[in-house]
Amino acid sequence: MKKQNIIFCTYFNKNYLFKGLALHASLLKHNPWVKIWILCMDTYTKNILDSMKLKGVTTISLVNFEDKELLKAKKTRSLVEYYWTCTPSLPLFIFNNCLQVEKVVYLDADLYFYSSINPAFEELGNKSILTVESRYPKGQEIRIKTSGRFNVGFQIFNRDKESLMCLKRWRKQCLKWCYWRLEDGKLGDQLYLNEWPRLYKNLVISQNLGINAAPWNISQYKICEKDRNVYLNDDKLICYHFHQYDIINENNFEYSSGYRLSKDLIKYVYKTYEIEIKRQIKFIKSIDEDFKIVPHKKNIKENIRGRLIKLFGPIYWDLLSILR
Repeated sequence: MKKQNIIFCTYFNKNYLFKGLALHASLLKHNPWVKIWILCMDTYTKNILDSMKLKGVTTISLVNFEDKELLKAKKTRSLVEYYWTCTPSLPLFIFNNCLQVEKVVYLDADLYFYSSINPAFEELGNKSILTVESRYPKGQEIRIKTSGRFNVGFQIFNRDKESLMCLKRWRKQCLKWCYWRLEDGKLGDQLYLNEWPRLYKNLVISQNLGINAAPWNISQYKICEKDRNVYLNDDKLICYHFHQYDIINENNFEYSSGYRLSKDLIKYVYKTYEIEIKRQIKFIKSIDEDFKIVPHKKNIKENIRGRLIKLFGPIYWDLLSILR
């Protein structure tokens, strides 16, 4: 495997800057050879990242990324819906603009790495695509209908016919429909992945529990630390998805609201991330002392959702989504 021919990619705006920088720092710590292309969803993010001159980072401006089809879709989408619309276009953009790249790894900006990514490449082998199931605990399988069998947050694409066919089809689907509502088996960019096992014979569904572990599946695993590494059952934790991790201020963090997190999970996983986020906050403020943390403002729907899942768990909200 020629590591110089692998490019990682993600996207984020000013509000996700801390998380994006934490992702980069963790990638670099465990994979010093990485090259990561970051699609900057606003001008501030592009300017500050360029001023940081981060190792291995190439920034992409929206002006250089957006084409006519994306700009047309943008007019009909909310901010988050448009970001989701862009997801499949980003790996395609890299394949089209960097002809020597052999693999593109797409990562959500709220991922954080705890060990080397190499086991994921070994699992993919010579196949076309690696994706990760949501792995809902027993009794929560109904969530596949509302959130999908697979999670978009971690994907690897080889440069081959099947992989490019998948990305082009997914992009076309997202351009046509990508909204934050459940409709005819669609939701955002994610439920489109449900058809991948049927369409792509060279798809690898990861069996490694340490890839894209997340609050929605972590409760079913034994978490421990061995030789300064975190393990989920017998698999070393590679990366964790900090879904619904809210930064209130530089000393106040909300850990994945609505999910029950064990003491060991907080000790070995969340506390490490909190330390990194605090480090990135100090780093940004050393560059821009006027930078202000703007906590995510939850709308009425999100507040209701939060209260319901605190009482009954995430599956309750998913059941309501199916029934309404």
